[in-house]
Amino acid sequence: MIRRHCARDYCAFALGFAPGYAFMGLVEESLATPRLETPRQRVPAGSVGIAERQTAIYPMRSPGGWNILGRTAVKLFDREREEISLFQPGDRVRFEAIDRATFIDQGGDVTPMEER
Repeated sequence: MIRRHCARDYCAFALGFAPGYAFMGLVEESLATPRLETPRQRVPAGSVGIAERQTAIYPMRSPGGWNILGRTAVKLFDREREEISLFQPGDRVRFEAIDRATFIDQGGDVTPMEER
């Protein structure tokens, strides 16, 4: 699933829900999954998710109802940067799979996912 998710470019359609949260798509139809009926209370920052035919990365810890594929260490929202949001509408994004050691080396958050 991760390999297929990483095999295409996605367009950032819009920013919303949380600062730096880019709604991107479209994922291939076979990867489309419905939102969770009961959202998680705390999804860790950097979590990569799919809901229907969209994908997104949670820029900060927040509630969320998307199906989580993995995480990134990339900081999506940073008040210290000139462009505080890493993504802007219309940007093209391609995900790249990395192993756990690389994720940790890049500063990734390894906090366990909260059970629903």
